Amino acid sequence: MKLAGSRTEDSFDKPLVTKYPLVKLDADKISDAMAARLATSLLGHVLFLKGQVPFPVMQLSRIPGGKTNTRAAKQRAELLSSFDTISSHLDTTFSALSTALARASDSGRSKLAQAHLAVLVGPSITSAKSKVILGIDGLEPTIWGNTEDALQLQENTEESEEEEDEDEADEESDDDNGEVPDDSDEDDEDSGDSEDAECEEDDDPDEGPSSSSPPPYISYAYAEQQKSLQNADRLLSRTLAMADADGNGLTFEMSPTQTHILIRAPRRFSHPAWIPRQNVAHSLELSLQDFMNNSGLGNTNILANVNTRNTKVNKVEGVWITTRTGLRQNRTEDDDMIWWSWDGKFVGFSDW
Repeated sequence: MKLAGSRTEDSFDKPLVTKYPLVKLDADKISDAMAARLATSLLGHVLFLKGQVPFPVMQLSRIPGGKTNTRAAKQRAELLSSFDTISSHLDTTFSALSTALARASDSGRSKLAQAHLAVLVGPSITSAKSKVILGIDGLEPTIWGNTEDALQLQENTEESEEEEDEDEADEESDDDNGEVPDDSDEDDEDSGDSEDAECEEDDDPDEGPSSSSPPPYISYAYAEQQKSLQNADRLLSRTLAMADADGNGLTFEMSPTQTHILIRAPRRFSHPAWIPRQNVAHSLELSLQDFMNNSGLGNTNILANVNTRNTKVNKVEGVWITTRTGLRQNRTEDDDMIWWSWDGKFVGFSDW
């Protein structure tokens, strides 16, 4: 059966226009680490913009809290603890999602995938007063532990060892081709070499690199990754600020309540912190339908006769994260996708 809003093959190559804030990264693909970092950052923005915390989460953790036995102090500590927990969980969550998508893919499917995460603010998932969907277009499906970085590190290490061996061979060749000094010079040089060798042996324990020191390649790669994550963080903040100035932001003050986090993933997705929620699948799919329609993607997941009037009761907000090519039609078919909820909780507060 043909899906409503389906596109021709040519339209897959054309960037789409969305009504939502769009963060375009200077990258060809989005790694699980990048997706996790930006999902965590967006959650922090939503908590503040929706009035669930009196200050931005990052500032909240650095501001002195005064008395620790007050109700406000306990609420603050619990929320910060939940935020730290989900920050670490999202790192492994997107690795698990990337793995599930990679195992579901075949040669006929796109190499990149779309992922969706929902932040619902309200007493419960079904009675949320605010719905924010994060769309990640260009997520790289990769089986966890089978990364190109490990292969690249091995190749670089082997190349470095080969270059060192070649340099040593060249030095030995140069020494063999040199002029032979007088006997007296040889004795002096032998004596000097012996003394130098003793000095080097004495200095080696202090000057030698620690066996626990990471290889230069790993340190460089980690530094570059952290730089990219920080740049993406700042780009997300700027994009949200510009959207708010244009009247298309996420700002909507609400009374402190609960915040629920859900992610859309294949049934084969496995993570101890996430619980399948098939009982709320219908309402969430309607919200996703609205999000996709307003992004110019049409009815990619739901048939044309689906009644979407319920999605108009509460406006669906959202943000897109894409690669440098921009937002595009998702080529991949659903692999029995369901919604999963994070097993932790966020309870907002306003007292300070």
